[in-house]
Amino acid sequence: MLAGEYSPLLTAEKNMRERPVSVTLFGILNIGLGLLGVAGMFLSTLFEGSGSPAAGASSNSLFATWTGLWNAISSDAVYMGWHRITVPLDAACTVALAAAGIGLLLLKNWSRLLSLGCAIYEILVAFLDCAVMFVAARRVLAVSPQAGQGAYAAIAVGSVIVCAFALAYPIFLLYFLTRPKVVQAFRPDSPL
Repeated sequence: MLAGEYSPLLTAEKNMRERPVSVTLFGILNIGLGLLGVAGMFLSTLFEGSGSPAAGASSNSLFATWTGLWNAISSDAVYMGWHRITVPLDAACTVALAAAGIGLLLLKNWSRLLSLGCAIYEILVAFLDCAVMFVAARRVLAVSPQAGQGAYAAIAVGSVIVCAFALAYPIFLLYFLTRPKVVQAFRPDSPL
């Protein structure tokens, strides 16, 4: 090629912005978690109502006890009402997260904002899920005296651990996508 000739490839390379590593990482993770969420939704609807896995287990086994307790909690009116509200919202958030992951890889600012919105939603829902689980567990254990305080303590500790894991990804997403270098990379006139 002679000097001064126009090359679309060189022009495109010159106009490309550098994508921060955290954006690439969260783009891939958003796509992966979104696809995993869609697969989970599909499998949960496929196997919904197929019965308890502990149906054939001995009634003395710890597994049967915890499965029975979980079945009682999941059939609680408060829990069921909350579940009916969050399932469609979680489905929308899962699809949005996958779409946002693709947009993050393409450095589209709408995808950064959508990812931040999903992160805020997931943080709020994690706290509310934990609160609903406490309320449902308290109601179920109040009518089931044989379970005792040990079961309530185990459910409380388990809920807090699950809440901590549920909060990890959205907090990291919120933190890294609001860093100045990342915000700058999403601006159209960004020199990065």
